Amino acid sequence: MDIEVKQLEHRYMQGTPFEKIALSDVTLSIPSGSYTAIIGHTGSGKSTLVQHFNGLIKPSHGQIKIGQHTIEAGKKPKELRELRRKVGLVFQYPEHQLFEETVAKDICFGPINFGLSEQKALKRAKEILPLVGLSEDLLEVSPFDLSGGQMRRVAIAGVLAIQPSVLILDEPTAGLDPAGQRAIMKMFYELHQEKGMTTVLVTHNMADAAAYADHIIVMNEGKVAAQGDRLTVFTHVEMLQELGLDVPNTLRFLQAVKQRFQLEHVPALFTVDELADYMKMLLEEGGAR
Repeated sequence: MDIEVKQLEHRYMQGTPFEKIALSDVTLSIPSGSYTAIIGHTGSGKSTLVQHFNGLIKPSHGQIKIGQHTIEAGKKPKELRELRRKVGLVFQYPEHQLFEETVAKDICFGPINFGLSEQKALKRAKEILPLVGLSEDLLEVSPFDLSGGQMRRVAIAGVLAIQPSVLILDEPTAGLDPAGQRAIMKMFYELHQEKGMTTVLVTHNMADAAAYADHIIVMNEGKVAAQGDRLTVFTHVEMLQELGLDVPNTLRFLQAVKQRFQLEHVPALFTVDELADYMKMLLEEGGAR
């Protein structure tokens, strides 16, 4: 499902002395099937923006189109329930949303709420558990007896169980150690490739945005500062620094290599594996000379 946002504005506590503009004149497009990263410093409007995508909050002005669904300021959204089935939202610390007695009941809650029978919901839960790296043996275990990482995977499984067409990830690695962060991000990328979902990642981690996203939106003070593919966005180093952001470590390392070895050109590489292959090639070429 593609997402089109036109002249979106959102005001918190509208009409009160505490009114605050969180989003202003936001216009953007997220292609269907893309992996899009929304980056920006804290308070730039990232989370407020994506919470419009499933009608969790409503626009003060403008409109959002998600597939055939339209949310427009001043109008009651139609088929909001169906929209929320198609747009799954994984919040920061999703494990805080767990509440059922068992893992099975927690994962099945969403599908049953959307009309699936208990039997079919349980079948779906069993199919999803391996996708999030969990064993079927955990189905009858209390989610509160699991480790923090396992709890997060259960919460994510609950979102995936509704079979969304759009998956929104709002800082999904918050609070995890580096190994846990890598595992979760790898899992989401594999799910994106396997399921063909439109994936939207909200993050302040430039490395994750560079490694996984094919489309990037930069937010600043409630507005879109830039958007495009990762090469277009991350080669504007001065702009990113002015916005309080940084370039991925791989690009910074490559610039140092360029200066150190007086190279005319270095490629834009965004993953450690790509960087390792390039450095190996440079070393081999140096040895050959």
